Amino acid sequence: MNWLIVCAPKHEEQAAELKAFFKRNKISAKTFSIESDSELLPGGIPSKFKLYSHCAILDKKAPAKNAAFAWGLALGLGLNVYALKNEWTQAAKKCGPLLDFETFERLMAYLENNINGVALEAKKKEAWKKLFEGGNPFTGDALSIHVQKDNREIVQTYLDAGMSLNERTEAGVPMLNVAIRAEKVDEVKWMLDQNVDLNAVSKDRGYSALMDCVWKKNLEIAKILVSKKVNLDFLSSDNQSALTLAVGEGNAEMVRLLSDAGASPDKFDALGMSAWTYAKLFKRQDLLDIMEKNHHGQ
Repeated sequence: MNWLIVCAPKHEEQAAELKAFFKRNKISAKTFSIESDSELLPGGIPSKFKLYSHCAILDKKAPAKNAAFAWGLALGLGLNVYALKNEWTQAAKKCGPLLDFETFERLMAYLENNINGVALEAKKKEAWKKLFEGGNPFTGDALSIHVQKDNREIVQTYLDAGMSLNERTEAGVPMLNVAIRAEKVDEVKWMLDQNVDLNAVSKDRGYSALMDCVWKKNLEIAKILVSKKVNLDFLSSDNQSALTLAVGEGNAEMVRLLSDAGASPDKFDALGMSAWTYAKLFKRQDLLDIMEKNHHGQ
């Protein structure tokens, strides 16, 4: 967020107060004093508008011809304009984003109460622009490509633009599952520190994030999910648990991890089988020994 403060000479003290407010909030701001109408001609201040995202105009008088041109350019470029109300501001609202205030004190009160929201909206707008200029569509599938590649900067840009890490691909795969299937350990760790749904279920396979870890045989990521208190006994669309899947894979290390965390070996799937009965069927005494402590007889 970058502010331009345009003021009439009699409002220079107020402009200084506003600039000091922005400085306290670590926001870049530059002041331009209207000393003569000619300074607002093309080649003057209008050429600088492209450098800014927001503009405060402190002048109670309706703008003269060249000043009106500068206002129109600011609004046309999409700058968010905050102005002292005059006979022109009501009409100017039709040209772009403009808020006007009866007094400077009211303008300041508004900014003091809403500066975080203003900054957040500005960040969102800039992120949208960055995605657009980089040829990145605002879709879950586009985001998933960068999650798979661990392109953290672009993923963060999507978040800044308003997309959630709980977004899904068109096939219904949550971003956490996307990262797990791509086996991007660092990306998974980062996502889990954000506001991501640990137990979201993919629509394509009906798997939870933990089940995708078992499917990919990725013990490292599975340990991370277990440490985050993931739902150990979630049942997929065919009623299988992560532990059942691990037994089916014959993955003793995964079975031990899930069992030590408390996963039940007695959850029945659509075929009436459980992790325990599958281990018996496969004659895997080693897996039965691991699951024994959580087994309640069948």
